[in-house]
Amino acid sequence: MNNSLIGVGLFEITLDDGRLPVQVDVNRNLHSHLDARDFSTAAMTGYYKALWIRDADIIATGNFSALSARPSRRAEIITLLDTQSLAEFEMIERAARGHTEFIGTAATTSFGMPSVTVTANLSRVLGISIDARWAASTQPSYIAYDIVECANRIRQQRPRFHESGSWADRDDEDLENELREYKNYLTGNL
Repeated sequence: MNNSLIGVGLFEITLDDGRLPVQVDVNRNLHSHLDARDFSTAAMTGYYKALWIRDADIIATGNFSALSARPSRRAEIITLLDTQSLAEFEMIERAARGHTEFIGTAATTSFGMPSVTVTANLSRVLGISIDARWAASTQPSYIAYDIVECANRIRQQRPRFHESGSWADRDDEDLENELREYKNYLTGNL
């Protein structure tokens, strides 16, 4: 059996503009269709289907750059200039370049593991891991709820890039200069 097709239709997922789940409906007969060890794969199948539905029109035009979640250079600089620490600056810089993974975990089960863990980058979900021991005896609606809860935690972690605020009226060259000076200030390289 092709792993990418496990559980088609068992997880119906609706995505937000950041390609994170905002609604998940899990088939109430999930346990009769799949072994709990396959729930994670089925959840990712549902995610990929939702991603395809969300992005199909863009893909059809061939404008693949429109699929990028990478912020504009201007939004990146203005967001970096609004940071309060070197750690925050570096995290946002890594995220803007796609080098940061965000992890959302749901409540710890009686087995000592999170019921669900979702991993994502700035563009999309990279993985959904559902603890099979917990999932084997829980209601499908609890699995759905925990996936959305994990996505909510990722939303809180992801930087919010913007082009507004006190830097908005500056031209791009000024912003680049300010960014160099600010980074030197934060790293102590004045």
